[in-house]
Amino acid sequence: MKKIKIGIADDNREFCDILIDYFREKDDIDLVFVSHDGIKTIENIKNYLPEILILDMVMPHLDGLGVLETINNIELDKY
Repeated sequence: MKKIKIGIADDNREFCDILIDYFREKDDIDLVFVSHDGIKTIENIKNYLPEILILDMVMPHLDGLGVLETINNIELDKY
Protein backbone atom coordinates (compact mmCIF):
# COMPACT_ATOMS: atom_id res chain seq x y z
CA MET A 1 0.00 0.00 0.00
CA LYS A 2 1.32 3.42 -0.98
CA LYS A 3 1.42 5.93 1.85
CA ILE A 4 0.35 9.54 1.38
CA LYS A 5 3.15 11.97 2.29
CA ILE A 6 1.92 14.83 4.48
CA GLY A 7 3.73 17.90 5.77
CA ILE A 8 2.58 20.19 8.57
CA ALA A 9 3.54 23.86 8.76
CA ASP A 10 2.17 25.67 11.82
CA ASP A 11 3.76 27.72 14.59
CA ASN A 12 1.22 26.44 17.13
CA ARG A 13 3.15 23.51 18.62
CA GLU A 14 0.16 22.16 20.57
CA PHE A 15 -1.89 21.95 17.38
CA CYS A 16 1.02 20.21 15.66
CA ASP A 17 1.26 17.68 18.50
CA ILE A 18 -2.44 16.87 18.10
CA LEU A 19 -1.99 16.32 14.36
CA ILE A 20 1.16 14.23 14.89
CA ASP A 21 -0.68 11.95 17.31
CA TYR A 22 -3.60 11.63 14.90
CA PHE A 23 -1.48 10.81 11.83
CA ARG A 24 0.73 8.31 13.70
CA GLU A 25 -2.31 6.06 14.06
CA LYS A 26 -2.97 6.02 10.30
CA ASP A 27 -1.34 3.21 8.32
CA ASP A 28 -1.74 4.97 4.98
CA ILE A 29 -0.15 8.29 6.08
CA ASP A 30 3.55 9.14 6.17
CA LEU A 31 4.09 12.36 8.11
CA VAL A 32 7.29 13.55 6.45
CA PHE A 33 7.84 16.84 8.28
CA VAL A 34 6.59 19.35 10.81
CA SER A 35 7.90 22.91 10.63
CA HIS A 36 7.09 26.00 12.64
CA ASP A 37 8.07 28.83 10.30
CA GLY A 38 7.71 29.59 6.62
CA ILE A 39 11.38 29.46 5.66
CA LYS A 40 11.87 26.00 7.16
CA THR A 41 8.64 24.93 5.46
CA ILE A 42 10.08 25.83 2.03
CA GLU A 43 13.22 23.78 2.79
CA ASN A 44 11.12 20.82 3.94
CA ILE A 45 8.89 20.96 0.87
CA LYS A 46 11.98 20.81 -1.37
CA ASN A 47 13.45 17.92 0.63
CA TYR A 48 10.34 15.78 1.19
CA LEU A 49 7.91 16.74 -1.61
CA PRO A 50 4.71 16.16 0.39
CA GLU A 51 1.54 15.32 -1.49
CA ILE A 52 -0.54 17.18 1.10
CA LEU A 53 0.52 20.25 3.07
CA ILE A 54 -1.36 21.49 6.12
CA LEU A 55 -0.34 25.14 6.05
CA ASP A 56 -0.95 27.85 8.64
CA MET A 57 -1.44 31.30 7.14
CA VAL A 58 0.20 33.20 10.02
CA MET A 59 3.74 32.03 10.81
CA PRO A 60 7.06 33.68 11.64
CA HIS A 61 9.63 34.69 8.99
CA LEU A 62 7.33 33.91 6.04
CA ASP A 63 3.55 33.56 6.18
CA GLY A 64 1.48 30.90 4.49
CA LEU A 65 0.75 33.03 1.43
CA GLY A 66 4.48 33.68 1.07
CA VAL A 67 5.11 29.94 1.21
CA LEU A 68 2.50 29.34 -1.51
CA GLU A 69 3.94 32.10 -3.71
CA THR A 70 7.44 30.71 -3.29
CA ILE A 71 6.60 27.11 -4.11
CA ASN A 72 4.50 28.29 -7.03
CA ASN A 73 7.60 29.99 -8.49
CA ILE A 74 10.08 27.11 -8.09
CA GLU A 75 10.30 23.93 -10.07
CA LEU A 76 9.85 21.23 -7.44
CA ASP A 77 10.54 18.44 -9.91
CA LYS A 78 14.23 19.49 -9.74
CA TYR A 79 14.35 18.38 -6.12
